[in-house]
Amino acid sequence: MSFTRRIFFGAAASWFSRLITIVLGLVLLPILFRNLPKEELGIWLLLGQSWAAMGILDLGFGATLTRQIAFAKGRSGSDPGVSLNEESLAEIGDVLATGVRIYKALAVIAFLISFGLGALYFNGLNLEDIPAYEVWIAWGILCLSYAVNTWATPWSCLLQGVGYVGWDSLLLSFVNALTLAGQIVAVLFGGGLVTLAVVAVTGAITQRFVFLAFTLRGYPEISRMKGVWQKRIWQKMRPLALRTWLTALGFTLVLNTDHLFVARMGGASSLPMYRAAYLIFLNLNVLAVTVAAISAVFITQLWQSGEISEIQRIVIRNSRLGMFVMAAGGGSILGLGSQFFDLWLGPDSFIGLPVATVFFALLLLEAQAYILTTASRATEDEAFVVWALTAGGLKVLLSWLLGNRYGVLGIALGTLIAQLLTNHWYMVHRALQRLQIGMRSYLVRVVVPMLILLGVSFWMSLFISRFSGSYGVWLNVVAALTLTSVMLSVALWYGVLERAQRDRLIHRVTLIFR
Repeated sequence: MSFTRRIFFGAAASWFSRLITIVLGLVLLPILFRNLPKEELGIWLLLGQSWAAMGILDLGFGATLTRQIAFAKGRSGSDPGVSLNEESLAEIGDVLATGVRIYKALAVIAFLISFGLGALYFNGLNLEDIPAYEVWIAWGILCLSYAVNTWATPWSCLLQGVGYVGWDSLLLSFVNALTLAGQIVAVLFGGGLVTLAVVAVTGAITQRFVFLAFTLRGYPEISRMKGVWQKRIWQKMRPLALRTWLTALGFTLVLNTDHLFVARMGGASSLPMYRAAYLIFLNLNVLAVTVAAISAVFITQLWQSGEISEIQRIVIRNSRLGMFVMAAGGGSILGLGSQFFDLWLGPDSFIGLPVATVFFALLLLEAQAYILTTASRATEDEAFVVWALTAGGLKVLLSWLLGNRYGVLGIALGTLIAQLLTNHWYMVHRALQRLQIGMRSYLVRVVVPMLILLGVSFWMSLFISRFSGSYGVWLNVVAALTLTSVMLSVALWYGVLERAQRDRLIHRVTLIFR
């Protein structure tokens, strides 16, 4: 199977998994809005966002371990289907054994640090309707589940590093669906914070053990590999992991602390609308960067073999795909404005166009930076530590100052301004330079068509929402999203797929209908 086919298979599997998660999440959120008191809903969103931010306790070893395995596989050849030679197998075995020992220690560290940080923050919250012990129990359960997930991380790194992408997503999408469905049922039957946490933890632990069983039984050549702890591998990984972790720490300060400011300044009850507006653009961002994330391991293998032109082709394609998805979806949602959110969550659930516009601009530029830097960092270019940490410090300062003056809009603006001054320009510049892609070429091939698609999508949706009001909100939203989907499909067909790929798809569709 070629790089392109493997990337698109992995992306399709990941999209399928994430679409199920997103759809059920979009169903769960309005149920939470309608069945939980505002303060309890705000606390649950606060816990969930804090749980997601615990990824920094990985200390950067996940990405580094995956990359080392990919480099070891690359020594057998650049062909994604190549059989692993004895040198690669021995190296992968030692890297995995070293990673397993590291993650046993990280699992304990993750639990102690996450629970301790939670103690510092939650003690300062003013709770009116929820007993403090319920918050502590729910948080403790979430911390324990993260520790278990951390312990099983090396097996995920192994599958990704050797190029087996996609199968895990297909399998685990079923577990995700059951978890979210369980939370929906729990809320409808009167469950609260602790119940939601127990369901989330059960799903997370089940995912990891299903994934581990799938790895060991589905790929016996991997399960038979024998390796031992190697001090040289630890010494090689440690500085790379440190730079990766510091970069992730900066990103976490930038993108995963808004909820802390909102809860402190406005109370937990003010968080749901803010989080809902952010979440809709975040889901677009997740879909937009999926192919780039899947491609990273193959870019590592290509870099090992010196095939720069193939890397450039992959990166441009990934950039166009991701930016087109963000432009079409985000433009349509902004054009529809309150009609979209009122239909989704109920009346008076839209935080306002200024905040929503800031979220869209932030996550559009985040998608661009992520797609390009994921490719650059796959070549072990960990050159973003200073900029990421600077952005994190600026974000905290600006969100505090602007939040006290302008409320939730100031908090969101603090994030966007901090990124514009640091990561959003430097990461693009650095990655294009590292991958030898000209800025002019990138602007013409990616940015210009993206801006055209964004403008058409926004104005078309705005026209429908403003001048078709008499036909009802349902029809307006469905019509705008349908037309946007058609435009996006055309853009992807001609702007992302190559001629040979389009011909193959037409041929297969023709055979199906025959």
